[in-house]
Amino acid sequence: MNGLLHRPGARTALIAVPLVLFAVAGGLAPLLAPADPGVGDLAASLRPPSPQHPLGTDQLGRDQLSRLLYGARISMTITAAVLAISLAIGAVVGATVGYLGGWADWVVARVIDVVVSLPGMLVALAVIGARGPGVESLVLALSLWSWAPYARIARARVAGMRGSPHMDALRLLGAGRVRIIGRHLLPPALAPCLVYASTDVGTIVLGVATLSFLGLGVAPPHAEWGQMLIEGQPFLGSAWWLAYPPGIAVTAVVFASNLLGERLASGEEAPSLLRLAFPGRIRRAARSARPAVVAEPAAVQDSVLVVRDLSVAYPGDGGLRRVAAGISYEVRRGQVLALVGETGSGKTTAALAPFGLLDPRAVVTGSAMLGARELVGPVPRERRRVGVVFQDGAAALNPLRTIGAHIDEAVRNAGRGGRRGATRRVTEELLGTAGLPDPAMVAHWFPHQLSGGMRQRAQIAMALAGEPELLVADEPTSALDVTVQAQLLDLLAGLRDELDMAMVVVSHDLAVVARLADSVAVVYAGRIVESGPLETLIKAPDHPYTRGLLDAVPRPGTAPGTRFRTMPGRSGIGPDDTAGCGFAPRCAFATPACTTERPVLEPLDPSAAHRSACLRHPSTSTTTDGTC
Repeated sequence: MNGLLHRPGARTALIAVPLVLFAVAGGLAPLLAPADPGVGDLAASLRPPSPQHPLGTDQLGRDQLSRLLYGARISMTITAAVLAISLAIGAVVGATVGYLGGWADWVVARVIDVVVSLPGMLVALAVIGARGPGVESLVLALSLWSWAPYARIARARVAGMRGSPHMDALRLLGAGRVRIIGRHLLPPALAPCLVYASTDVGTIVLGVATLSFLGLGVAPPHAEWGQMLIEGQPFLGSAWWLAYPPGIAVTAVVFASNLLGERLASGEEAPSLLRLAFPGRIRRAARSARPAVVAEPAAVQDSVLVVRDLSVAYPGDGGLRRVAAGISYEVRRGQVLALVGETGSGKTTAALAPFGLLDPRAVVTGSAMLGARELVGPVPRERRRVGVVFQDGAAALNPLRTIGAHIDEAVRNAGRGGRRGATRRVTEELLGTAGLPDPAMVAHWFPHQLSGGMRQRAQIAMALAGEPELLVADEPTSALDVTVQAQLLDLLAGLRDELDMAMVVVSHDLAVVARLADSVAVVYAGRIVESGPLETLIKAPDHPYTRGLLDAVPRPGTAPGTRFRTMPGRSGIGPDDTAGCGFAPRCAFATPACTTERPVLEPLDPSAAHRSACLRHPSTSTTTDGTC
């Protein structure tokens, strides 16, 4: 027994005993009560506890045990009604404004602040004073008092998830606001609300008893704990059994509620929520082979994505500040384009901006054509034709849902929904295509049960659910060991060949993209500084920054103790912060003109496949190691 009480679950269950006991006793009051609580016998008034009346009788000869049981029924019913109303309104309102943000969020936040700051009992007294006593008035008064904390909790929980990668993925898949809020934000928002509700049970029970004690709650002759207290007050010295049992009941429920809420809030035992899975089915389509293409900005008929003069700016104290400018690239069917650069260079911005996956404050201008449709603007349905694999698989996947539920929903959002069994078979097929072993088992796992590489494969399976024309992979091998990196790159290469799918891969490592890419665009300080076929860029880099990236790649056969080449200074700043070339402060070949004149991408060969934005081309006067 002692060992059992040391288990967290057993201790929590023990704490909840008074709540469960009174809830069950109240529900079964008509069966358990030995007498009708409203029928009295003046000849048997104020009798002490006895076998016939275990808790004695009151001044009207009514059985106190029966009144206590019916009082539990009334108190728990009112508490359940208030909790249901408050929790539903608070969670829905908080989750909605937390996701929408803007002026609606500001207005509701101010209303919540006002309601929370007001004394709850004062609000209840005002409502009951306007409507009069009664159960309906009591429920309304306590609900107006109780909804605001739930709204504040849900709003804070959802606001922290609003900009998460898996929200971006849902928007990319075309999920509407109602679906996102109802199926993806409310369940995690309800978890902390339920923890608070466990504490709120005692507060509401105490509020009901207090208002009834003041004569503003449940009116006689109905049995209610607060009403029993006020009726027993004159007899505290002569008939203790009138006031003590209801007082002990209220105290036990309040203490149990507070202790249970404190235990749940400590994280030892969180309330479990139902996981939702959304079934559907998928239609497979055959793909024909198409030739590869070099990365050059001329429009080509077979291009899947064509980006022209893409610029991204964010509002600041001095107005809009551009972080990317003049980005132009294209990717054709069957081609892999790699966007390469240091951390903060703007490569992820260049890859995700066309699909609306940046911060909502971002101002995106320019053009991004997916086939014949423009992406820059509110066109969520077209974005379903794009699959995205984010850098952090743990952040991109909802921790409350299984891997299978994620992919089931991606299949349904693709517009190919069907029966659950058929959808799950397709889900398992997608997991197998992504290289995950035992797909049937993996489909029932949660994200935390998968390794980093497996989470990336799960993201790839989600991205393939809608049979996208384009796959965007943002640092897909980041934080993975070299063996897993190689396996993941081989998987992407195999998918490219098998599905003839266009890909944009974002990476900081030229050695990584060399295994996969057909063409490369090197990004620095929010601009493309060099682009061209992979082989050309590797063998004959033109821009000093490209040379620096290549020099940082370890080479086999290098003598032990050889130091890596590094570029001086820190990574580039945004395009609005420098008048000339953004790389000039770090460039060993910079001239005075580099600080005043902005270089543009110019062709270096007759085919215009290889382009560079440099006022001076070191390749004409230096060796590949950067020496003159």
